[in-house]
Amino acid sequence: MSKYSHAAILSIFASIVTEHIAALRDALAKLAAPGPSDEDLHQFRVTLRRLRSAWVTFAPVLPTRFVAEWKPRLRALAASTGPVREWDVLLSDWLPAARQSLPDHDVVGRVWLDKAVAKSKEARNRAWEELRAELASPDVQEALLQLEQVVAVFHIEGEPKRHSRFAHARAGALRKKLIHRGRHPRRSSALRLHRARIVAKQWRYLYEAFYPALGARAAKRYRGHLRKLQDALGEVHDVSVSLDRVTGLLDALPPPSIVSVFHKRARAARKRAVQGLRWIRSHKAP
Repeated sequence: MSKYSHAAILSIFASIVTEHIAALRDALAKLAAPGPSDEDLHQFRVTLRRLRSAWVTFAPVLPTRFVAEWKPRLRALAASTGPVREWDVLLSDWLPAARQSLPDHDVVGRVWLDKAVAKSKEARNRAWEELRAELASPDVQEALLQLEQVVAVFHIEGEPKRHSRFAHARAGALRKKLIHRGRHPRRSSALRLHRARIVAKQWRYLYEAFYPALGARAAKRYRGHLRKLQDALGEVHDVSVSLDRVTGLLDALPPPSIVSVFHKRARAARKRAVQGLRWIRSHKAP
C-alpha cells in the first residue's frame, strides 16, 4: 500500500466515523426525550456496533495509539447497553417461545414462566433506567466530541474513492478469522461461537457500511448468508445467557421442561451454523 493510499483510506475511515457520530448524537437526543422507544435504543446500538466495526475494517491503517485509546472506550460504551438488550431478547423471544413449546398440562413449567416474566420485566426496567442515566451523562457527549476532533486530522481533500483491493483484503481476512473461530460448531463452547458471531457481524458490516465508501461491491446473496449465520450463532450464545440471567432472579431453578426447550433450540441453531459455515468455506469472499 502506497503512502498516499494509506492516507486516503484513513481519510475514508474519518468520514465514516464522523457520519456515525452524527447518527449517535441523533439517537442520544431521542433517548433523552420523554418516552423514548425501544427502536430508539436499537438504532443507537446498531450505529455504535457499526462504528466499532470500523476499527476492525480499517485496522491496517489506524495509528496504534489511536486504537489503544478508542477501542476500549467504545467497548465500554457498548457494554453499558448489553443488559437491556439481553433482557429484551429474553422477554420478546426466549420466554414466549418456551411458553408456546410447553404442553398445556405442564403446570410447573408455566408457573415458573409466569414468575420469570414478571421478574424479568422488573429487571429490564431497572436496567433501562440505569442506561438512560448513563447515556444522559455529559461524559458521553464529550467523548463523541473528542473522537470527532481526533479523526478530523485524518481528513484529506479529494481522496480517490476506489480502494477495492484493500476492501477485498479485509473481507478475506475476516473470512479466514470466521472459519477459524467457527470450527466444530456442533461441539464448540457457546463463548467460542459467540466470538465467531462477532466476526460474522463485523464482516457483514464491512459489506453493508464500508464497502461502498471504498468503491467495492458485495453480492446481496453473500450478505444474506452472513446474516443467517450470525443469527444462528447468536441463538447458541443467547440460550446460555438467557437461562443464566433469569435463573439468577428466581429462587427456584428452571424446571427440566424449560431447560429442555432452550437446549433443543440451541441444538437446532448449531445445525444451522454448521450449514452456514459450510457455505462460507466453499465460497470465496467477494
